[in-house]
Amino acid sequence: MSESRISVVVPVRNGGGLFRYLCRALERARDAYDLDVIIIDSGSDDGTPEEAERIGFRVQHIAPAEFGHGRTRNLGVRLATGDVVCFLTHDVLPCTPDWPFRFAAALDDPSVAAVYGRQVPRDASTMEMFFVAQNYPQEPLRFDPRFDGHHPRPGRVLYSNAFGAVRRETLLRLPFPESIGYTEDVVWAHHALRSGFSIVYEPAAEALHAHTYSLQGIFRRTYLIGRVLRAYDIDGGATFPESVRFLTSELSYFIRQGHTHRVPQLLAYEFTRWVGFHAGRVLGGHSERQRRAAGGGPLVADTFASEPRSHS
Repeated sequence: MSESRISVVVPVRNGGGLFRYLCRALERARDAYDLDVIIIDSGSDDGTPEEAERIGFRVQHIAPAEFGHGRTRNLGVRLATGDVVCFLTHDVLPCTPDWPFRFAAALDDPSVAAVYGRQVPRDASTMEMFFVAQNYPQEPLRFDPRFDGHHPRPGRVLYSNAFGAVRRETLLRLPFPESIGYTEDVVWAHHALRSGFSIVYEPAAEALHAHTYSLQGIFRRTYLIGRVLRAYDIDGGATFPESVRFLTSELSYFIRQGHTHRVPQLLAYEFTRWVGFHAGRVLGGHSERQRRAAGGGPLVADTFASEPRSHS
C-alpha cells in the first residue's frame, strides 16, 4: 500500500493565512508523492477555495448547512481516488516532508485501520506541553483490539483526524458517525477497536497544531465531549482515581519544568475541565443516549449552540 496512491482531504471554511501555509506544504508533498488533494469548502468568502484551485487541488463546494465533521470526511473518502486517505485540518502544518509515506507505510498492515501523527503546538503553554508529552511521545504506539469494554485513560488520544490517515476501504465499510457534533474521531476509534482493528501512532510524521482554550472554552469543550462519550458508553476510563493520577502526574511535570508559579493556573484549568466533562456526562449524557436510541438528530447540537468549533 505504501506504493499506492494517497489522497488528502482537508475540510475548510475561511482558512486564512494558516490554510495558505498548509497549501504550500501540500503542494510540495503532492509533487513528491503524486497526492490526490481534495479541499472541501463550506462557504468560504476569504479566497480560500480560489487559493486551492490556483495551486491545482480539487475543490468540492458544499453549503455551510451541509457541513459535519463526520459527514464531510465521509464525503471526502467517497471522492478520494487513493487507497490511503489522509485527513488534515486547515490549521495543521506538516513539518516532516515524508509524512504521506509514513502514514501509508503504517497502513501496509491490513489489521491497522488508521494511523495518526505527532502534533506539536506552535506556542506551547506548560499544560499543552504536558498534553503532548502524554499523547504524542517520540516512540511509536499501537492500540490493539480489546473486547472487554476498553476505555482510555483521561486525556489519552486514540486517534486524531486533524493529522492522520485511514484505509479507504475500511472507512467505506466503517464510516465516521455523522450524527455527532463533536469528538467524532474518538467515537470512531473505539468503534474500530471493537470491530477488531488496530490503530497506530507514528511520531515520524509530525505537524504543528494546537488550540488554546479559555476557562469558558475548556468547560464548553469538555461538557460536549462528556455528553458524547456517555451517550456511546465510552466514558468509563474517566474515573475519579484515574483523574487524580492524571493531575498528580501533571503537577509533577510542572515542578520538573520549574513552573511552580503556574500551578494555580493549572489547578483552575483542570478543575474547570473536570467539572465540564462530568457535567456533560451527568446532565447531558442521559438525554443524548435517549436521542441516539430514538434515532434523533445530531448529538450535542442543541447545547452551547454558539460554541465556535472550527473545522479543526
